[in-house]
Amino acid sequence: MELVPVRFQPPARTGPAASRGATRAPAAAAAQPAAAVLHATTAHATKAPAHPATAEDADLIERQAAFDRFMQLRSELDREANALRELAMEQIKRDDAFMNAWIKLI
Repeated sequence: MELVPVRFQPPARTGPAASRGATRAPAAAAAQPAAAVLHATTAHATKAPAHPATAEDADLIERQAAFDRFMQLRSELDREANALRELAMEQIKRDDAFMNAWIKLI
């Protein structure tokens, strides 16, 4: 099976949804081409014409982008939780040292 280049062509929007989506279009259009173009691995496949992406392809690209955003958010939350855990452990160590010093005075 050979790979052929595929370029994303968003479906035409009409009605009220078109006006809502118009505010997001420049940001989405800037991100789409890099993620939506598959490069061929063989020399003869690069000569094949590009095929328009289907609605399933667009849905898959959107789901992949949503997953990437979710994983970035989850990674950031994990880093924050680790930092808070380390801070709590340092506080516990200081509290233990203070308690040991207090006990020695008795």
